[in-house]
Amino acid sequence: LITNIARSLWLGLTHGRFSKPTVKGAARKYFQQLNWMSAAFALAADATLMTMGGALKRKERLSARLGDVLSELYIASATYKHFYDHGERERELPLMQWAMEDSLFSMQEALRGLLSNMPIRPVAWILRVLVFPTGLAFHKPSDSRDRAAARLLLQPGPVRDHLTQHIYI
Repeated sequence: LITNIARSLWLGLTHGRFSKPTVKGAARKYFQQLNWMSAAFALAADATLMTMGGALKRKERLSARLGDVLSELYIASATYKHFYDHGERERELPLMQWAMEDSLFSMQEALRGLLSNMPIRPVAWILRVLVFPTGLAFHKPSDSRDRAAARLLLQPGPVRDHLTQHIYI
């Protein structure tokens, strides 16, 4: 718990910038932000389980929010891995950026919902400071990011062909 507190606070203060990324390039900042959200999830899960124990089973919305964060961490990690494993193609960058920004925002909102509805308010306030010490950092992808990603998906070309290569038509 102490390690999760320190890690979450440090990564929250720096927005993950000082976590060690395993790669360089365009996706580096998203990897660092995933480290931050991973630490935030670990701390929130620990604190929730410690304060609520078995009662968490009956608070289905709270446990669902933890599940939402975990599933978004998985989706973002898979997105990142796909982009990295396929050579960080510059032409696919808008899709990766859109997916990562959408997942990071969804994680933030699920954590915010968890903290807003925790029954022990002092614990929620402390967690809010430890997880988001500088405030809410993520936003939905911008309209221009939406357009760039949609353009790549709607127009026939190498990006769309790469993404649909194993789809039966």
